[in-house]
Amino acid sequence: MKALYTQTPMICKLNEIFSKIFSKETKPTQQHIIDLLMSVLGLDGFRSVKFSYSHFIQSLSDFKLKSYYFMLNESKIDIDTWMEALILMAISIIPKELSQQLLVLSIDDTMVEKFGDKFECREKLFDHAAHHGSLYLKGHCFVSLMISVPIVEKGTIRYISIPVGYRMWTKEKTKLAMTEELVRKAMKIIGSDRQVCFCCDSWFPKKEVLSLIDDFDNLAMICNVRHDTVLYELPPEPTHKRGRPKNKGEKIDLNEFEVEKVEGTDFYVSCRKVVTNIFKKRQVYAIVTRTITGGPRLFICTKSPNELNFDLNVPSLGKALHYAKNNILFLPLTIYSLRWNIEVSFYEMKKFWSLENYMLRSKIGIERLTNLLMIVYSLMTLLPFYDSLFFHWADKSPQETRFLIGWQIQQELFFATFENQPTSSKINFSSFFACAG
Repeated sequence: MKALYTQTPMICKLNEIFSKIFSKETKPTQQHIIDLLMSVLGLDGFRSVKFSYSHFIQSLSDFKLKSYYFMLNESKIDIDTWMEALILMAISIIPKELSQQLLVLSIDDTMVEKFGDKFECREKLFDHAAHHGSLYLKGHCFVSLMISVPIVEKGTIRYISIPVGYRMWTKEKTKLAMTEELVRKAMKIIGSDRQVCFCCDSWFPKKEVLSLIDDFDNLAMICNVRHDTVLYELPPEPTHKRGRPKNKGEKIDLNEFEVEKVEGTDFYVSCRKVVTNIFKKRQVYAIVTRTITGGPRLFICTKSPNELNFDLNVPSLGKALHYAKNNILFLPLTIYSLRWNIEVSFYEMKKFWSLENYMLRSKIGIERLTNLLMIVYSLMTLLPFYDSLFFHWADKSPQETRFLIGWQIQQELFFATFENQPTSSKINFSSFFACAG
C-alpha cells in the first residue's frame, strides 16, 4: 500500500493533499482516514465502512476492519483542525489581484431521517418543509458552515463555494450557539485582513450570533428577517434639553418604502437606513423586495453597501447581478444569492455522497464520518484550482470530478497489483471496479 501511495501519479498526489489536511493526526490515524477517503473516490461513492473495507481497502492495507471503526468512534481527533486546513486551502486559491475581494460565509441546518432507536442523539425534529407529509421526523440535525471564495476564470470572477464544517445538534447546545462557535472559529482562521460577509436566513440573527458583528470589525452580516420585524427611523438630532436623547425615531411601515423596478428581474426593491430592535442601537440597512403578486420580503445588512468590496464582474451570479448594477444600495441582495449554494451542497451530499446512509451509532463517529465525506466532496470542487494536475476539470461538478478521479485510481490500482495476482485463480475485479451505487 505504501508503494502505491508513492509510485502511482494520481494516488500519490491525492495522498499528498490529504496528508496536508490531516497533518495534525497521528500517522496510523492519518493512514486510516486516507484509506477511507480513497475508497470513497475509488468506489465512486460510499455505502458503509464495511463495504469500503471489503471491496477496496482490504486488498491494499494490512489494517483490520475494526481499526477503522475505532478510528471513527474512539481515537483522539479534533475535527476543528480539519476545518482550519480546509479554509486555509480555500483561501490559498484566491489570486493576488482579488485579495481585497469579499469572502462570504453561509450557515444553515439540515435534517437526516434515521429509522431505529439505536442511533445516539436521535431526536424528534420539526420539518418545516414537510417532505413526507408530516411536520415531524426522527433523526439528526446538522449545522453546516460554507465559505465562498473568488477566483479568476476566463477573465471574469467566479465564486467557489465549499462546506467546511458539519456539527451535529444535541440538546446540550443550541443551534445558535453552534453557529456562533463555527463562525468565530472561521473568522480567527481567516484573520482581520480580509473583509467577510456572513449570510443567513431569518432563523439565525438572534442572541449569540449577533455578538459576532461586535467582535469582528471586518465582518458584515446580510440576513433575511421576518417581514413583520419592527423598523424605526434614525434617531433625531440631539435637542440639548434635559432628559435622555432618543436612540430611535418613529416606526416605519414596510408600505412606506418607495420601491423601484429592478430591470432584468421580477422584483421591486427599496433600501433605507434604519434602526431595529434585533440589532439594538446599531444603524443598519433595510432592503425590501416585492413582486407584483407577492408580499414583501425584508433583508438587513449591517454595513453600508458602499463599504463592501465586491467586484460586479461575476457573470456566474446571473440575474442576481441586476440588483447591484441597478443600484449599488441593492448590492446585499446580489451577495446574499451566494447563500443558495449551501442548499445545493445539502442536496448533492444527500443525493450523491451518502450523507443520509451512515450506519454508525455514536454521535462522535457520525460527526467524524460526515465531515470526512464533506471534505472529499469539497476537495472535488477545490482541486482544479489548487493543483495543475486537475485544472482541466474546473468546469465539472463534484460528482463528475469524483468519477474521473476514481476511474484513474482504479486503473492505477489494477496495473500496480496485476503482477501479484495468483495465476491459478481468477482475478478479483470487484476489488477495483465495485461501485457504491
